[in-house]
Amino acid sequence: MFFSDAVFAIAMTLLVLDLKLPAMPSNMTAAQFNGILMDQREPLAGFILSFVLVGRLWLAHHRRFNAMKGHDGKLQVINLLALFFVVFLPVPTALLFEANSQTPWPPVIYSLTISGSFLSLNWLWRHAYRSGLMQPWVDRPMYRLVLRSQDPGWVVFVMSIPVEFIRPDFALFSWILILPYSVISGKYQMRRFVKEQTARLAAATGREV
Repeated sequence: MFFSDAVFAIAMTLLVLDLKLPAMPSNMTAAQFNGILMDQREPLAGFILSFVLVGRLWLAHHRRFNAMKGHDGKLQVINLLALFFVVFLPVPTALLFEANSQTPWPPVIYSLTISGSFLSLNWLWRHAYRSGLMQPWVDRPMYRLVLRSQDPGWVVFVMSIPVEFIRPDFALFSWILILPYSVISGKYQMRRFVKEQTARLAAATGREV
């Protein structure tokens, strides 16, 4: 956990290095200052997007490990794979707005990196559950709820890849779909979780709940 936290911290720190302001003259006008800020809008947008996604990955990572009572060698290897995608993210973030939408590869690499990080966390969670590394309170409904909670994080980016080969500029806006998808998916998964837990409680007590 300490090692993983350090990797997340380094990745978040590296993201900000692309926000570089040029030397500002002492007699700079307001128009010049506004122009400098406008030149940084795309790197700033990339930083905010990646920071939010890395933050979401860090929260998901912590929640998963808090539900585990132990680990094995395979879990450590899967965790290293997840951390690989996290620490690599500053690279596609820096490339994202450099090509001026002339090539699809920067957004494609970015999408693959984000998708790989979320899918690695799901693989880690699935392995821990099947290997008996979970705390006793993680039952089947809880396992499924956590597993499906990160679907918006990879589904939207995977589905955007074909669009990126056709319209790289438009594909960036398609990533906004992660917000409504997260809300809709979260509500559906929570209703399913409550329904399953209610049915289990009814079966355990022998009466309708």
